[in-house]
Amino acid sequence: MSQVSSAVLRAVAWWVCVLLAGCSTTSTGRHERSGRYEQTVDSATNACLRNPACYTQVGDDAVLPWLSRAASGARTVVATLRFLEAAELAQVEEILVDCAKRANFEVNERMLGEGKRPTREWCEKEVRRDARNNVVTWAMEMGSAKHEVALECARARLGERFPGSFSVEPRYFPDARTSQLRLLEPDEVRQWLADGLFHLLAGTLVPDVVIHAQGDPLKMQTAYDFKFPCASPSEPSWSPYPRGGPHSTQDQGDAYLRLLMLQIKPARVSPRWGISR
Repeated sequence: MSQVSSAVLRAVAWWVCVLLAGCSTTSTGRHERSGRYEQTVDSATNACLRNPACYTQVGDDAVLPWLSRAASGARTVVATLRFLEAAELAQVEEILVDCAKRANFEVNERMLGEGKRPTREWCEKEVRRDARNNVVTWAMEMGSAKHEVALECARARLGERFPGSFSVEPRYFPDARTSQLRLLEPDEVRQWLADGLFHLLAGTLVPDVVIHAQGDPLKMQTAYDFKFPCASPSEPSWSPYPRGGPHSTQDQGDAYLRLLMLQIKPARVSPRWGISR
């Protein structure tokens, strides 16, 4: 290989390293930038960097197209792992609060009548029993209905504004044996529920909305849960996990933050209180 080719290859290697943010952040990288790089990049390469006509050359001179492809690949990786910025998260939270308010209003109007609001006594009344003979109160029934409306609202509006950067009701399984976090397939979960295999879902975490890296639900940024207190003036809190279960010493917020390795503390979303962390 000619002396010029060797110099060019060394120069390209340095540029790729910079593109991948691996060389310029260390003292060694700084030394090479000020010393070795200036000594090895020949005048032909410098001229090529300034001359677009050089991009079409072949052989030893075809370094810039290769570098362009490397840069494009680096940009693709960065784009794939892109998280929402602070201003974008503020828009997400504005949308979620609006969805909570809309759901609260719509379900109250539908279940109670125009202009009516639930009372504490009414909220505590039993409305039915579920498949496992557990008591379902009006507070639980209305909360479930409001969640359904709010989630559909969030799915539609976030889908328009931030496609690929969020998931609605993803189910995560922290596997204690492997110390790995798995994302369960919705069809698999539905089948387990239909078959009554509830034990297979023990320990899973299901935030209402998760904000994550573009296209990667396993790289979580933050999480949100809708809360719809029934006739309660108090700010809603995180729900504790049942005693004896995998997360019995934690509430939802603690478990989300620790096990999902969130970058930002999870938040509660309610019609009256908005975003609470």
